[in-house]
Amino acid sequence: MGEDETQTLVQLAWDALPRSRRRLLEQVGASRWEIVERPLGDVVFDLLRSSGRRAPDSERIRSENEALGIWVPELRLVLINEGHREIREADRSTREALLTWLAWHEWGHALSVTAFSDHDPSEGARLVELAPAGIRERIRSGGYRRNEYIHELIAETYALLMRERVQGRPGRPRWLPNEIYQLMARIGA
Repeated sequence: MGEDETQTLVQLAWDALPRSRRRLLEQVGASRWEIVERPLGDVVFDLLRSSGRRAPDSERIRSENEALGIWVPELRLVLINEGHREIREADRSTREALLTWLAWHEWGHALSVTAFSDHDPSEGARLVELAPAGIRERIRSGGYRRNEYIHELIAETYALLMRERVQGRPGRPRWLPNEIYQLMARIGA
């Protein structure tokens, strides 16, 4: 899969977003993305340094080097590493599903970090306990700090809600607790 095809898939994921969500993401500066073929921590390091911003520490670089995608709030940019082994080695249909999910997930991060809402980051651990098992285990096994749980919960849920919507099932799915759905509604997701 080449950069053009990846670019097309991310554009399709963007186009699938409801117009109101695209506008909100544009307002918070999250409508740009770049497709790269190198570890994302290294890319973020280079981009932040070249823009005159403070470069991330080595721990952050190491952590981000493992990521398939990342929202970089300082640059208002989503990065996707199409050279990542999980993307590169996936069959075509898995790669397509993974890339669209990844784009929605990163836009969910942008909304969780920048959207105007009254969510309390300290509520993340409690809300993760309410989340469906798949979301809960993905967050717990991801090595995130407890203060990052809320942002991961929002990003994971946003990607899954978008998948439901694209498959013709908008609204609150039965598997999603109402409290988490209401959180998503408050941030504009």
